[in-house]
Amino acid sequence: MEYTCVFTPDGWKRDDWLQVKTPRWDELGAWIQAADHIENRVPDGLTADQLASCHEAYVSMLLKEPLVGDAAVSSTMSFSDRYAPSIVLAGELATNPSADDMAEYREHWEIVLYADGINVWHHEFRDGKPFWRLAAWFKHDFSSQVKYRLEAKVAFTAKVPLLTVSCDGQTFGCMLPTLPRTYRVGLTACEGVNCFYDFQVK
Repeated sequence: MEYTCVFTPDGWKRDDWLQVKTPRWDELGAWIQAADHIENRVPDGLTADQLASCHEAYVSMLLKEPLVGDAAVSSTMSFSDRYAPSIVLAGELATNPSADDMAEYREHWEIVLYADGINVWHHEFRDGKPFWRLAAWFKHDFSSQVKYRLEAKVAFTAKVPLLTVSCDGQTFGCMLPTLPRTYRVGLTACEGVNCFYDFQVK
């Protein structure tokens, strides 16, 4: 499957995407359409520290059509202060009956751009509760209000799936030992105003 869009008003179709909530809290975020991008809705009047823990700033969506096997996923993005636009790789989803049966994450991976580098977070669901840990990281200075193209390449080798992350001339990688061969990809915005300008899957 190949997919390309730009997040202008006429450059993408919302019906191609599935909004997904986090199991960590009940608040539901929303996307705001701007002239050349989409961004997460963020409450007014919050400091950067307050935004870092603001549940209402979180919003996430995945392409409805799943991928099978190797893929390269990329997006041009920026952040307002320090945090934290992300590319997401997700396995099976659940539904939350208390949120109108909205899709909800279970195991997934986030490739997160922020001011001090890139983190790869592995999210799981254990004993009815979300659990997450840092799977890989790379230190690098990224500036607010600057567009960066973040790319995540997934390769299913004979032993274990591998992730290669590239941005701003820097590259690093890690293993994704539990990523299923059929999975979904998408974007998450949180911890401040995050802007996404395009999205591509090859």
